Amino acid sequence: MFRMLLFLCTVVIASCTTKVDKIAYVEPYKGPMMTATNIKTIYSDSGETKLILKAPVQLLLQNNDREFPKGVYVEFFDEKKEPKAILTANYAIFYKEQNLYKISGKVVIDNKRDGKKMSTEELFWSPGTKKIYTDKFLIIETGNEVIRGVGMDATQDFSSYSIRQPVGELYVK
Repeated sequence: MFRMLLFLCTVVIASCTTKVDKIAYVEPYKGPMMTATNIKTIYSDSGETKLILKAPVQLLLQNNDREFPKGVYVEFFDEKKEPKAILTANYAIFYKEQNLYKISGKVVIDNKRDGKKMSTEELFWSPGTKKIYTDKFLIIETGNEVIRGVGMDATQDFSSYSIRQPVGELYVK
C-alpha cells in the first residue's frame, strides 16, 4: 500500500511539472534614447544670443551625453549680435558631466571678422570656460601667413590663441 501511494505521488508530481526550455537571453538596449533631426539650439545669456548650434542629427545617449554623428555647425556671436566666428566639424560628442564637447573630423574655426581660420582633426570646447584646445596638428591661416603647429589653446570665438609647438617659419613684427 505504501509503495502504491508512493508511486501515485510520483506520477502526480511528474505530471504537474512541464519541460522548461532554455530561456533566451536578450541583450539590454544600448543605443540612443532619442534621435532628433535638423536641430537648432540657441544659447543665450540675459536674453542675448551667444551662439547657435545646428546639426543634422543629434542622439541623446543613455548617460545623457549628446552625440552629433553627422557633424555640427556653430555660430559664435559678439555683443552686437553679429556672427563673429563659425565652427564646423564632421562629428561631435557632448559629455554632459564634464560640460565638454569633443569635436573631430575636418574641424574648422573661421573668425571672419579678424580674418583668421584654423583647421585641425580634433579639438575640445568647454562652453563653461569659453575655451577651445587641441593637442593635434593644426594650421592657422591669416590674411598674409600660414602658421602650423601642434597643440593650441584659444578663446571659443578664436579671437586670441596660443600655439604650444609652432612648426616652420614664423614672421614676427
